[in-house]
Amino acid sequence: MKRIILVAVIVAAQLAGVHSSCRSPLTPEEGFSCTNEVANAIRSRPAGDWWTLSTDEPQFIPGIDWVKKYFQCCRHCVWSLEYPTTAPIAAMVSDDLNCVEFRASFLEYDVNEDQRLSEEELDRYLQSGPNAYLVGNDLLDKNSVFVQCDLNSDGSISLEEYFVLRHFWATMHLTRTGPLTPPRDGKPMKDGPFGGFFLDFGQLQVWFDLVQTYLLEQYWDNFWDTSLIRVPTEDELTDTVRRMDLDGSTRVSLEEHYFRVFADRDGDGQVSNSEYYLSLYKKINQAGQRDNPYLYPINFNIHDWDGSGGISFLERKFIAADLDSNAQLDGKEWFLGDFPSDFGPFEGHATPASDEDPTPVVNALRYFYYTLYHECAQQGLKEYKTSLADYPWSRSCIIDVLIQNSPPFVMVEEDTSPLPCGRAFCNSSRAEESLGHVCETDDDCVSGRACTYYGYCHDIADIAPNGRQFARKRRYVRNGAPTGYDIEVFKEAFSRLKYNYTFTVVNDLSLDAAQAPTPYEGVSMTLALSSEFNQLRYTSATETPIDMSKYACSSRLWRRDGFVVVVRAELETLSNQIAMLQMLISPSFINFLALFFFFVLILGHIFWFFERHVNGLFRLFYAEGVMDGLWFAVVTVTTVGYGDKVPITGFGRLVGAFWMLFGLICFGLFGGQVISQISEMQSANNIVDIDSVAGVDVGVLASSNYRGLSTMYGFSPEICDTIEQCGSDVRSKKLKAMLMPHADVLRYFKSSGLENTECGNPLKVVGEPLLADNDKFGLHNSVCGCDKCDKPLAGSSVYAAVYLTQALDSVLGEMASERWLDGQDEAFLSPPVLADACDPKTQFDIPLIIACCVTLAFYVALSYFVSHSLTKPHADAWAKRIQDSLRETAFKLGIKHRRRRYLADQEQEEIQEDAQSAWREVYRHEKIAQYVSRLQSLCMGHNVDVKKLEAEVHQGRGTMSRVIRFFTTSGAVVLCLVCVVYTALIIVWGSQIRPSELGIPDGAKITSSLDPEL
Repeated sequence: MKRIILVAVIVAAQLAGVHSSCRSPLTPEEGFSCTNEVANAIRSRPAGDWWTLSTDEPQFIPGIDWVKKYFQCCRHCVWSLEYPTTAPIAAMVSDDLNCVEFRASFLEYDVNEDQRLSEEELDRYLQSGPNAYLVGNDLLDKNSVFVQCDLNSDGSISLEEYFVLRHFWATMHLTRTGPLTPPRDGKPMKDGPFGGFFLDFGQLQVWFDLVQTYLLEQYWDNFWDTSLIRVPTEDELTDTVRRMDLDGSTRVSLEEHYFRVFADRDGDGQVSNSEYYLSLYKKINQAGQRDNPYLYPINFNIHDWDGSGGISFLERKFIAADLDSNAQLDGKEWFLGDFPSDFGPFEGHATPASDEDPTPVVNALRYFYYTLYHECAQQGLKEYKTSLADYPWSRSCIIDVLIQNSPPFVMVEEDTSPLPCGRAFCNSSRAEESLGHVCETDDDCVSGRACTYYGYCHDIADIAPNGRQFARKRRYVRNGAPTGYDIEVFKEAFSRLKYNYTFTVVNDLSLDAAQAPTPYEGVSMTLALSSEFNQLRYTSATETPIDMSKYACSSRLWRRDGFVVVVRAELETLSNQIAMLQMLISPSFINFLALFFFFVLILGHIFWFFERHVNGLFRLFYAEGVMDGLWFAVVTVTTVGYGDKVPITGFGRLVGAFWMLFGLICFGLFGGQVISQISEMQSANNIVDIDSVAGVDVGVLASSNYRGLSTMYGFSPEICDTIEQCGSDVRSKKLKAMLMPHADVLRYFKSSGLENTECGNPLKVVGEPLLADNDKFGLHNSVCGCDKCDKPLAGSSVYAAVYLTQALDSVLGEMASERWLDGQDEAFLSPPVLADACDPKTQFDIPLIIACCVTLAFYVALSYFVSHSLTKPHADAWAKRIQDSLRETAFKLGIKHRRRRYLADQEQEEIQEDAQSAWREVYRHEKIAQYVSRLQSLCMGHNVDVKKLEAEVHQGRGTMSRVIRFFTTSGAVVLCLVCVVYTALIIVWGSQIRPSELGIPDGAKITSSLDPEL
């Protein structure tokens, strides 16, 4: 016991003699100035007792915290196991964890004794011990090790950088193994990220096991309390590795190790200005001068390019990965820098280097969006202790959601009252009015207050608690809390995801309002919650189409989204009288009459022409005979057949038969056309889905792709500027139907009050929603964000939009399977009452029936009035009065002349003379007509006799002609027979003719030749 006390006293005296520079170093070199005596003194005590070695520390402090507070210069001599979080176990065991040996090995490798190691000198270290095995088996790239160890990029390794190397790589020295996770691409480990110079989960697990073993041996040999040493739980091990893995890549690099253990001295996750200039990072500017950390912290500002006053690890990682220092990362640098693909592929963040160079690179702006997404997701991993598969997002990363009042999907009670104060009044110091002070910048608020992104002055203590500024964004402060179907679905989904969000109400929402966040804004993402068709497809200002491929959108919040067919709710009924009237004035009927008239006219002429001479029913005179033909053609074609006129010629009967068949066919086709037209008049009743609108005039929005819709479904598009215009045309029967976005239809029903009209909504939706999965047509109720929208700055690209919309999709799928969405349908989107909610109308034509009954009753009463003995005198009197009244009216109108008793004597004489003259003229005309009629009768009789005689003459002439032809033919035949007989006799009897029969003497010599002597 005395020996232990003596050692403690000696150690305390040694520690007390250490210079204060170790406790509060002023230079990077002092941060690693731990002497061998101090290091050995700390190693001689268990970590739980280190706090007793300080005379000014009255209570217990965990070992690693004690080193950070009192002996920062010895931090490279101590390794923390990170668990338990309240008092992490510290280790200084084994020769591989002895920082005293680090200095000696550095001096051994420093051949030229310049206190720096060149790449060749560092190669001596890499060719020794287990490093030689890793290098020889292509598991470690020597050049990558040198580049990563050269933290200040000066081309050499200082003693302090070597300490960092040995502190980081002590894990490999203790475990005697490199990373245990093989590369996914099958390439050698040295060609992968960091050249194989990193720690993975398997290697760290072995490290923890070995350190536990060495600590137990050390504590047992020194009779220390071994209960302070224990194996980590699975959660502790996972959390420890996650804290070490700053970028979520599952690989711990030297950069991450140095940033977390050495550079970030206060452990707030950022390197401040003072911490930066105490670090080993670069401090020489481009002019070759050392930075002035107070006036011109050039290198610090290069790292802190978001101007937050602190350097995050991702900001440092960009500088470290930029091997050629051109302020942008190409694909190779991105790969070697180990940017995890879980936070988006390189292509998802890259942009062409320039207009002339299409090489994809990640510049500073694109990297800002990457860090924004990465930090929010990575912080969410730590907050919720989950994996990226669960889409974590830090609650400190506020998501601003733009909405617009659009019932029933988004309903906001807008406050249109004047603002409570002007800018001057915003400088009021009364605390009770702090929320009522509108502002645009912090300058509009008094001291101690700042302008929130809600647009109101507020206490800084509430805005930035504990000195850490939180994101601020305007929202629906002056309006009531929004509600509606989309709002409730969105709130439930983000509640399940544990996202922090705020709503901003805008008056004219469009997709291009979901711009990428800009630095210093304080908002991680801006999303647009769309509930109308045009909001996703056209800008609010210029109404130009939006390229939706540049935005990432979630799936439909409302599962019945898409295009729907809207028709009149009440079935269209067409009375017979209206149908007949419409048919009579219809173009088809008029065209049929015109064509039928010409057919009848032609056939009437044909019948008259062939029947006029032989059929007395068709008069010879053209004007009269043609009318007979037309009458017969009309009666025959209509299949009436009065029988007053019939053809008697064969040709006339043949044409009549065909004409009757033509009439049957013609009127059959016409009847079918009439039925078809009546059906067309009632075609609206047949529209039950999209397949029923083929050939129908359908109203569509001018902003929709109506040409594509009409091509797909075969209807005739009627363009409407607004859905209200189309709805009015459908209700007034100008259109049979309209094809509209389903969400816009419900909004139209709600805003126009149609769903609350008496007897229900006069319009209804038929069929199922169409094109619901087609982003070009069916996506209306969704949440979208900027993916590659190039707004507000050219090159703006936020892969986080893809991440957040995918997260929303995953939750929406769960909500749909749980039928949670169905409950919201019933709450906000209950189907409206249709027009048949009232008592159905009777099928009887009540006005027509009443008119008929009234007319019948009138004539029955009139008949009784004029025939009954009691009322007949009165009826005759009334009839006489009415007759006189009508006659007087005719006199006044000049239709009739007055009776003579109303005229003077002279007028009566003149009228009598005129009447006698008229009678004489009439008598003369009648006599002339009689004479003409008689003459015509005589002429007609004479004509008949002449025609008969002419017929007899023709008949006699024909008979004589036939007799002459008979005798002529007979004589010719007889003559031919005689000639034939005579010729035959000559032939037969010619050689036996007697001379005496020919008058030749009997003694005459007959010869056949001529004798010249004779």
